Amino acid sequence: MAAAMMVSVSASAQMDKQPWDKFNHLNVGVTLGTTGLGVEASMPINNYLWVRSGLSFMPRFEVPMTFEIQVGDDPATSKEKFEKLSGALESFTGKPVSDKVYMTGKAKMWNWNVLFDIYPFQQNLHWRFTAGFFLGPSNVAEAFNQTESMSSLVALDIYNNMYYKLHGLSLAELVDVKLIDLSQLGDQYKDIYFDPLLLQKLQQGLDGAGPMGLYLGNYSHDITDEDGNVIHKKGDPYVMTPNDEHMVKAEMKVNAFKPYIGFGYDGRLVKGNDRLHVGFDAGIMLWGGKPSLYAHDGTDLINDVEGITGKVGDYVDMMSKLVVYPVANVRFTYTIF
Repeated sequence: MAAAMMVSVSASAQMDKQPWDKFNHLNVGVTLGTTGLGVEASMPINNYLWVRSGLSFMPRFEVPMTFEIQVGDDPATSKEKFEKLSGALESFTGKPVSDKVYMTGKAKMWNWNVLFDIYPFQQNLHWRFTAGFFLGPSNVAEAFNQTESMSSLVALDIYNNMYYKLHGLSLAELVDVKLIDLSQLGDQYKDIYFDPLLLQKLQQGLDGAGPMGLYLGNYSHDITDEDGNVIHKKGDPYVMTPNDEHMVKAEMKVNAFKPYIGFGYDGRLVKGNDRLHVGFDAGIMLWGGKPSLYAHDGTDLINDVEGITGKVGDYVDMMSKLVVYPVANVRFTYTIF
């Protein structure tokens, strides 16, 4: 989720030991790197300390992901069950139904920064140490289903709606079930009910298949509600179902305030020209430990779920290791005065 390198508007030390007075010079430039594209401006506080500030943003490159719809609790029988149900599901939506849901991940990181460059070597004003902070939205990446998967997600919701309306009910209780509520079409539809014997046959068929969802892994610890009651035990399967908009989404979150420490080097871009400089930054952005990856239902895929397989599991595993964010920047600057 990082770009290749970075181009910055920042303070560059001169090749010779030219004295700097407080705020008597201004450098501007552009940035390119792991924090994205950006611009900065910098000024000296004294001969060995500069302050710079700017704005950077990450271009929105896309990462494709695929999830499989699971029917019931056993992945080994899911595909066969889905093939039997797919025709009925297509008749509900009028669109082809796939057992795969395609998603797109996008970076959406941008930051404002304030950085202090310290040049500790009086005989060499090229090398420096840098400390400061980046500040931006806590939501740095997102994933959502592609449009082509909408019909499959709608079909999944229709199926689950019928399943949970009928599941566990006796024949006597099925008498009062409104599988489809047509009351909003007019008073004459208020009391239309299906034959409970037909509903019972449908119930048996749905119970034999089980509910549908996107199985991602198992809970890595007990999940409790606000009152401390365990709602999911460690080892229970985590199955994602669409939200109220028939979509599946996820957001990656880190701290909005991110301290930075690093080092760098500055020098002339063109020999004999004291206005054009090139430099680099290398360091780490501290974003508060392991990030969180929240699904739309509030489940943290990094901290609450384990055993995620496939490419999605690879992405989640990679993000779980990013307790700090690496910064590698190339920067070009110009001294205005």
